[in-house]
Amino acid sequence: MNGNLNVIINQVFLFGILMFIGFLASKTKVITEDGLVHLARFIVKIVLPSLIFTVVAGSGLKIEDILLSWKFLLACLLLFSILPILGLLVGKVFKLSGSSLYLFIALSTFGNMGFIGIPLINEVYKDSLAGVSITIYTLVDMSLLWTFGVYLCSMHLSGNSIKSSIKNMINPTTIALFISIMVLLFNIRIPKVITDTIYGIGGTSKYLTMIYLGSALSFIEHRGILRKYHIYVLVISKMIIIPVVFFGIFKNYLPSTQVGILTIVSGLPTMTMVVMLAKTYRSDDKLATETIFITTIACLITIPIVSLLNSYIWR
Repeated sequence: MNGNLNVIINQVFLFGILMFIGFLASKTKVITEDGLVHLARFIVKIVLPSLIFTVVAGSGLKIEDILLSWKFLLACLLLFSILPILGLLVGKVFKLSGSSLYLFIALSTFGNMGFIGIPLINEVYKDSLAGVSITIYTLVDMSLLWTFGVYLCSMHLSGNSIKSSIKNMINPTTIALFISIMVLLFNIRIPKVITDTIYGIGGTSKYLTMIYLGSALSFIEHRGILRKYHIYVLVISKMIIIPVVFFGIFKNYLPSTQVGILTIVSGLPTMTMVVMLAKTYRSDDKLATETIFITTIACLITIPIVSLLNSYIWR
């Protein structure tokens, strides 16, 4: 990750500019709140699946490469074991209870891989191992989101269905991931005009997602947000301490590309999808929007800080 420090800082700076453009666009009514909903659907259902297809199918990797990355898979599973415990501990310390506590665990567990993680990784790491890592992490992330994540957001209700959670796992993102793996497995040749179209759409991801996030943040209620101390503790522990510790633990066991990617994904801000789940299952969606607001703004500072800390601590 050390050699990519300048790239990471430049990309985060670019993300900040794009988010500011989105913020201004909403404040000047270029993007309305209703229009933002349609933009989100376009990104989630078309742009992000295209990006995943581009990264995975376009990487030229083989299924053997995925099988050889079992250590990275174990690292991802370890990460997803630690993050819920962190959310539980922070929530208990600050006396969160009921649906708010369960939701806070979900907010600490799931990072914004689609809107921030993949666009950043795609710019920083250009080798095929990045495609392997994104594939593995996304499979674990999506599987847990639509099972464990839905469970956390709905466990305060009676009658939440496991069947509906499994059904929700079938979405454009997982379908794109499945098709990408099939293309790799069977070496399927796709006409160039189709791949060029998909790659072109996927290439717009970092611009559209950052503009969307900046615009979305402008509609979030800011009053009282400075007193949300539990969220700031989450930022320090999840987005700074854990990435630095994970880098130190795995730097001697994983290739440098996978260590860097693991560091990025472990320190991502909260996934925007958790807000949608909170609203769907009548959980504490105000807490979800506040957490997304603070963690998304914070990541513009924490990602470079983590890169700098890793460069000096683990040199």
